[in-house]
Amino acid sequence: MIYRKQKDFDKFKCIADKCPKSCCIGWQIMIDDDSLDKYATTSGDFGYRLKSSINYEEGSFLQNYTRCSMLNKTGLCDLQSTLGESYLCNTCSKYPRHVEEFQDIREYSLSLSCPEAVRMLLEPDYSFSLEETEDDIFDAPEEFEDFDLLLFDKLEYARDKMMELAKNESIPFLERLERIRCAALALQNLYDEGEIFEMDNISYENKSTISLEYAMSGLGTLLELEVLEESWHETIRETISYWNNNPPKQFSEDSTFVFEKILISLLFNYFCGAIYDGQIYARAMIAIMSTQWIMMIQAAHPNMDLAQNIYLYSREVEHSDINVNTLISYFEQELD
Repeated sequence: MIYRKQKDFDKFKCIADKCPKSCCIGWQIMIDDDSLDKYATTSGDFGYRLKSSINYEEGSFLQNYTRCSMLNKTGLCDLQSTLGESYLCNTCSKYPRHVEEFQDIREYSLSLSCPEAVRMLLEPDYSFSLEETEDDIFDAPEEFEDFDLLLFDKLEYARDKMMELAKNESIPFLERLERIRCAALALQNLYDEGEIFEMDNISYENKSTISLEYAMSGLGTLLELEVLEESWHETIRETISYWNNNPPKQFSEDSTFVFEKILISLLFNYFCGAIYDGQIYARAMIAIMSTQWIMMIQAAHPNMDLAQNIYLYSREVEHSDINVNTLISYFEQELD
């Protein structure tokens, strides 16, 4: 098995009550079956409280005004402080650690919806890179019976080329986005035509302008997504108003290193998932346009903390399968 991890993945530590946007507030926290069984046999006064704090029909913790029922007034988890970290369900013990599973490969990253993960990413001396280890464990072949190893090899190669291009500071940042978009479209066309062997041979030098009108249309689509907080919709409306009433501006290349890291992180998370659904172009575009939309939101809200901008975007857009699938469908329409 190959284990491919975002740099400093294993160094991540939750900052608990010091977090400016707790993952224990706002989200429905789903509980895995093993944890549900463990909680059902917990005895004593706390066991009674624990069982009373679970919606067994949904398989999730109940909420008190959007707060997890296990979250106390000081911002700490009563379940962990009373029974220990081993009693946390999978959702709580793993977040913000994200894992993508491919045949004999596991890829690990930190979700941008976590303020502490974003803080790590934004450190001036932090460059997004991957650390790789390997052991003698292999997946059971029947678990990946339909896995296309040839296509995955082509997707891995393409992603490496895109991430390399994303880091190329000799090219203006918006042009890097445009080149990656063109490459993704070429890859999608070859895939749709069954010309998988040709995917290594596409050009990464072509570009297609991502117009302000195109980016604005996408911002409008964000208003149609599921929302955690209504204030997010207001942020998007303000961004649309700003760009409607101000002339297009050039983003300073001095500030693009941060957005470069966001782009690479999203490409790493999303792109190779196309092995399961064939949505090569749409998955690349989620990374490309999410990066550009975050840039546009920041320009419209210069007093907003950039880290806050990033983790709010990720919380609102990425942490809903419905929202991600809506964006995939939105970009897929361009192929019709």
